[in-house]
Amino acid sequence: MKSNIIYILLLISSLAPFILTAQNDIEGVVLDNSNNPIVNASIHWIDTNIGTITNINGEFKITTKNITNKQLIVSFIGFSNDTIQIVNNNPELTVRLKTSNNLNSIELTENKQGAYIDNTKAIKTEIITKEELTKAACCDLAGCFETQLSVESKTTNIITNTKELSILGLSGAYNHILIDGLPIVNGSNYTYGISGIPGTLIKNIFISQGLASVLQGPESITGQINIELKEHQKNERLFLNLYTNSFLNKQLNLDYNFKIRKWKSIASIHTTQPGNKIDHNNDTFLDLPQTTKYAFYNKWINGLEGDQGLYTSISLRYLNEKRIGGQIDFNEETDKGSHLIYGQIINFSQPEAILKTSYN
Repeated sequence: MKSNIIYILLLISSLAPFILTAQNDIEGVVLDNSNNPIVNASIHWIDTNIGTITNINGEFKITTKNITNKQLIVSFIGFSNDTIQIVNNNPELTVRLKTSNNLNSIELTENKQGAYIDNTKAIKTEIITKEELTKAACCDLAGCFETQLSVESKTTNIITNTKELSILGLSGAYNHILIDGLPIVNGSNYTYGISGIPGTLIKNIFISQGLASVLQGPESITGQINIELKEHQKNERLFLNLYTNSFLNKQLNLDYNFKIRKWKSIASIHTTQPGNKIDHNNDTFLDLPQTTKYAFYNKWINGLEGDQGLYTSISLRYLNEKRIGGQIDFNEETDKGSHLIYGQIINFSQPEAILKTSYN
């Protein structure tokens, strides 16, 4: 009986995003004349104290419950106020504020750093942004740390070119790798899984050393690396990245952002195809393994995390990677188990499904 109750609760939790979609909320985004999001813009119902502000992406959500006069006032310093008459119970608004001509303004500009220390956190945390990642020209997570010294990428097997990350000179069980705050990179995935995260899919990397063990458990003795993956982006409908090198290794990255009603989603596909067999030092061993990789990532979001109401996030990720290394004449089909020629084959596959639901 107890197991049946637990099963029913889990089933209700998984169906909650579709059953409990709020009917009394209005979602929207506030932009300026150049379609840039306006952060901390004020949104409130006329003649009431019911209101909210926009988040870092200019997005907001506000309730319509018990509201009779549905006039929404949007305001921000330096812009003219806008009053919107709501005629639909559940619209998705795009509000563009016009620059006010009544105020004298001073424009401050800053060269945003690609990597910096977050001074708002008690634990010393270094943040590597996507601007810094473009300097590293990284094809996967293992190559994202070429421009800083906090994390070192080490080659653990030169035959298959597998790598792992280390903090303060230690790796493996001594530091923690998280994806979107979840410790799902462990075991054999620690060595083979870090190459399965395309560099173009990474939004930010958070690195904390030493004291992170009090947050995520004893595995992060020397530190913790949290990889924040991309979410739905309004200003990037389609992203395509192609890469090849002198060995004719080929890579493709494709991101597609879309919306279905209140659900915002990003779908990403990555593939790596093997190039030519290269042996520049003439030692009869491949300089780089023959790598074939397919990765899929899909994330759905309904609501705004931390705001009032229901928030749901569903992430799906799948990785299949095959590496063949060893002597240049090694053949996977005919030379398995042979004592006359040396070769290694790694076939790695991992599916992931993550559901996060909260209600404030």
